[in-house]
Amino acid sequence: MTTTDTNPQTVPPANAPGATPNPTTNPTAGKPARGRAMSWAAYALSTWHWRHPHPAWGTLNAAGATLGAASIAAAAQVPGPFAAIGGALGAAGAVAAGMADDLPGHRLLWRGCCWMMPGAWATTALMTDAVWSGWAVGTLAAGTAGFGTVATAIGRTRRRRATAAQQHAAAMDAAARRDRLAAVWEARIARVTDVKVRVRNVQGWATRTGFTLDADLPAGGATWRDIARRTEGLAADARLPHGCEVTVEPGDSRGAVLLHVSTVNALAQDHYLDDYSPLSINNPLAIGPLRNGEQAVINLRYACGVLVGQTDSGKTNQLQTINTQLVRCVDTLVWQIDLAGGGLSRPWVTPYAEGRAPRPAVDWVATSIGEAEIMVRAAIEIINGRKPAYQQRMRAANDDKIPVGPDLPEIVIVVDEIKTVPPHIVNMLAQISDTGRAAGVRTLCCALRATDDYLPIAIKEQARIRIGMRVTDEKELNYLFGWKYNIDAEAAPYQGCGFLLAGNPGEAAPMPFKGYRTDPNRIDAAAVAVAPWRPDLDATSAQLAAKVAVKGTRPYADRWARTMPTLFTDPITITPATSTPTPAPTTGTTTTSAVGGAGADIAHLFDPIPGDTLDAALDRFKTIAARNINELGIDMTTALQHLNPNPVPELLTRALEATDANGGRIHTGELATRLDMDPATLGTELGRLLRDVGVERHNASGTIRIGDAVKAGFTSVTLRQAIEGYRTGGQQAA
Repeated sequence: MTTTDTNPQTVPPANAPGATPNPTTNPTAGKPARGRAMSWAAYALSTWHWRHPHPAWGTLNAAGATLGAASIAAAAQVPGPFAAIGGALGAAGAVAAGMADDLPGHRLLWRGCCWMMPGAWATTALMTDAVWSGWAVGTLAAGTAGFGTVATAIGRTRRRRATAAQQHAAAMDAAARRDRLAAVWEARIARVTDVKVRVRNVQGWATRTGFTLDADLPAGGATWRDIARRTEGLAADARLPHGCEVTVEPGDSRGAVLLHVSTVNALAQDHYLDDYSPLSINNPLAIGPLRNGEQAVINLRYACGVLVGQTDSGKTNQLQTINTQLVRCVDTLVWQIDLAGGGLSRPWVTPYAEGRAPRPAVDWVATSIGEAEIMVRAAIEIINGRKPAYQQRMRAANDDKIPVGPDLPEIVIVVDEIKTVPPHIVNMLAQISDTGRAAGVRTLCCALRATDDYLPIAIKEQARIRIGMRVTDEKELNYLFGWKYNIDAEAAPYQGCGFLLAGNPGEAAPMPFKGYRTDPNRIDAAAVAVAPWRPDLDATSAQLAAKVAVKGTRPYADRWARTMPTLFTDPITITPATSTPTPAPTTGTTTTSAVGGAGADIAHLFDPIPGDTLDAALDRFKTIAARNINELGIDMTTALQHLNPNPVPELLTRALEATDANGGRIHTGELATRLDMDPATLGTELGRLLRDVGVERHNASGTIRIGDAVKAGFTSVTLRQAIEGYRTGGQQAA
C-alpha cells in the first residue's frame, strides 16, 4: 500500500510538534557567479550560429553579419552601390518567400525593411570609406537596438497568439470530449434508471481520479433519489474498476442532480494528519480526503454525531482523528466515556500524568459506570443552567444559542462503545442530544455495529453527522444512513475507509472517504502541543456541575483524583484545585448534625459513590436505613425526599412555564419550538410522563383549539395534575 504524508488544508509550521521538515523547502547552494558565466560562454560557443528562441537574437545576428560583410567589402574596395543591390535582392527574396507563405502585408513590409535598412547603411559606409567610424558604428548600434526592440515585441505577440491558439484548441478538444462524455452518460442514465437527464456540465476533479456530472432532471416529477437507487448499476454499466463508484446528491435546485463518478481508486493510500495548530469548533473539522481530493469535514458545533464500524475497520483510528481535531479547538472541552478500560483516553492523559504537559488534552474521562453517571448528570445540570445564566451574552450576539469561545467553551461528550453503557445513562445521553444544542453541549457516540441493539434509535435519530466505517453487512449501512441510498459497501473496501453523511438525511448522499491515519506517537505529540491553549470550564458551568452529589469528593473539581487510579497502575498524585469550594445549594430539607448517634448527619447515605448507579445507591440507603432506623431516627419519607428533593421531571416544569406563558393552552409544535426540541420527541416524552402518574389528556385525541387551528397540544391543567402526581409519589413502576 502506498502511503503519503499530507495535510491538504493546512501545513504545520516547521517548529510545530509532529511537523516533518519538507526537503523541497531547504535552501540549495547556488552556483558561483564565475561558474554561471562560464556556462553561458560555453553555451554561446556551442551555438555559434546564435539561433535562440528570443527574437532579438536574429537582430543581433543580422547586425553582426552586416558589419562583417561591410568590413570585408571595404578591404576589397567593393563599390558602394553593390551593397544597395544586395539589400534590394535580399528584400525581394524575403518578400517573395513571405508571399508564398501567405503572410499579411505588415509582415512582408517588416521583412523587406530588415534587408533594405542594412543595405542602405552598408552602401553609405562604403561610399564614404568610414565603416569603422564613430557615426557608422553608432548608427548601426542604434538601428540594431531599435530593430531588436520591435522584434522582441513582435515575438511576444506571436507567442501570445500561438499560446491562445493552443489553449483555444485544447478547450475545444476538452469541450468536445465533455460533450461526448455527457452524451454517453445521458444515454447510460436513461438506460439504467429510465430517467432522461440533460447533462449541462462535466467537471473533472483536480486529482484526475474522476469527474462530476451536473445534470437537469426531466419534467414529470423525477427526483435525484430515482437515480441514487441505481448507482451500483450505473457503475457496472460504465465498467468502473473495483473500488470506484457513482454517488448521487441533489443539485442546485430540486430539478438538478449531481453525479460523482470516480475512475481511479484514490482511497487505497494512507494520509497522515500532522498539523496541531489551533482550531475553532465554530468551523468544520477535516477528518480525511474524499475521492475527489476535497476534504471530508464535520461540524460538531450544533450537531451530534455517531461513528460505527466493525472490529479492524479503522473505527478507533477515526475516533482518535476526530479527538485530535477536537482538542485542537481553543473553544472546546472534550469529555470521554470509555468503559472498556480507558484505552481510548489514556494516550491523551499520559503526557499530563508524566509531567510533560501542563494539563491533559481531554478535560474529563469516565472509565466506570459511576463516573460516567456523574459526568452526564453534570452535563444535564450545565444544559439546564447555562441558558438562563448567559441571556445577556445571547442578546448581545442576537442569537438564541449561546455563543461559545475560549471563555465559555463548548462541551463535546465522546462515548466509545455505547453498547457497554447502561440504559439509564444512554437515556441521559439522549436527553443531552435533545436539549443541549443551544447550551453548547453535544455528543459523539461510537458503536461496533449499526443495529438497534448496538446503536440506540434515540441516539441515531438525533445525529446529523453519521460516519459508517467498513461493515460486513450492507444492511447496517442502510440502517445508519437510510434505505433510500442503496449504499455499496465495496466502495470503501480498505481499512480506514468509510462513508460520511454530514447533514440532515435526505439533503445529501453519504460520500466515501479515507480517514486520516493516526498512531500513538502522533496522539502523544498532539496532546503535548495543544496543552498550552486548552480552555477551562467557565465558572458558571463549574458551579452547575457541582450540584451533582458525589460522596467525599467534588464532582467536577476532583474528577482526576477519582479517574487517575483507573487509568494508570502506578500511584499518581493529583494536586487538588485551590479554588474555594462551591457552597452546596439549599434544598429546604432539614438534616441532623450529630455524628454516630440518634439524629446523626445522614447526608452521606444519599450520595452515589463512584462505581455505583443511582439505583444501587438507593438500594444501599434502604438497607442501611432498615438496619439502623431506630438508632438514627431516620424518617423514610424525609430521607427519600432528600435523595430526590425535586421528583418532578424538568421537562414537565419547563412545559408548564411555556404553556402558562401562552395563555394556558399550547400546540405541541409551538411548545417544541419554545423548548428547542423535536415535536415528535417532545410529544412522545410528555405523553410518557403523563402516563407514569396516571394523568389522562384533556380529551381522547389530545387536540386543542387555539384560534382557528385544531392540533395536538397540552393545557396547563393537565401538566399541573402530572406535576402534583410526581410530588405526591404517584409515579408508576416502569
